[in-house]
Amino acid sequence: MNPRLSVIIPNLNSLTIDRTLAAVRAQEFELAEVEVLVVGLDEPGLVGVNGLIRLISTGTAAPPAVARNIGAREAQGELLVFTDADCMPHRHWLRTLVQRYQDPDVKIVGGGVAFPGQKYWRLADNISTFHPYLHTAPAGTRDQLPSLNLSLRHSVWDEVGSFDERYPLPAGEDADWTTRARLAGNTLHFEPQAVVTHCPARTTFKSLWCHAVRFGQYSVQVDERYWAVLTRPFVLRHWLLPLITAPLVAAWVTGRAFSRRHLWRYARALPAVYLAKLGWCWGASQRLRGQVAWYTPAPESRVVGRP
Repeated sequence: MNPRLSVIIPNLNSLTIDRTLAAVRAQEFELAEVEVLVVGLDEPGLVGVNGLIRLISTGTAAPPAVARNIGAREAQGELLVFTDADCMPHRHWLRTLVQRYQDPDVKIVGGGVAFPGQKYWRLADNISTFHPYLHTAPAGTRDQLPSLNLSLRHSVWDEVGSFDERYPLPAGEDADWTTRARLAGNTLHFEPQAVVTHCPARTTFKSLWCHAVRFGQYSVQVDERYWAVLTRPFVLRHWLLPLITAPLVAAWVTGRAFSRRHLWRYARALPAVYLAKLGWCWGASQRLRGQVAWYTPAPESRVVGRP
């Protein structure tokens, strides 16, 4: 018998949440053992509540870390499965994740990310952010896992604790949680065949740049809490260094990403990915200089557009 699952989806008035939920309902998996918790706001009214799906309203806009924590506290499942309201899980998603838990030593499994390739800036954003986790990447272990496709035993959640709610926007809270889980002795398994297609609303250069800067600002590599336990690259030892070395660092990281053979068909996105990595360096420099406060969210649209 399959373990009971709790699928947790933070939602801030997403215009694609109906497609996300349709993909969950279409899973080739016994849904009688599944509960779906959508946490946040649904002002467009696209969340169809039924015996499978439950909407937990936060009343006001809540960061994804807060929404995920609320969902985890309400969850009844032996396994917690996180995805996002701009993701469409493939039909074998839940079944593939659950198969990994047949091994009692497996406690955390992240899945692969696919993406539609037709919109240039969205393509570049996905490659820049998720190239280590693409569904074409090899299975294995990772130092971090993204929360758009993350599963774990409920017992691990109780052990590691919740997402850090000081992260005001979607960037860094999953890297922080999975890093804490790894430092607590857990192995982060990556299973690329458990796939979600990611369709974010970032379809302009400005949105790509802001997202990349935010990832630099909230990277665990520039978080002073981890300096004693994680190796900090030399270029992150002083706030000036990420700026001075940005062209070389961005070129090295971009080249490393595109050295994966399966990414060469998206070579047209290489310049935009390079720009995104420059943005990451800029954000990291801001954080190291002390210009980024935990509680200073940047203005951002409350409604996520349909791709």
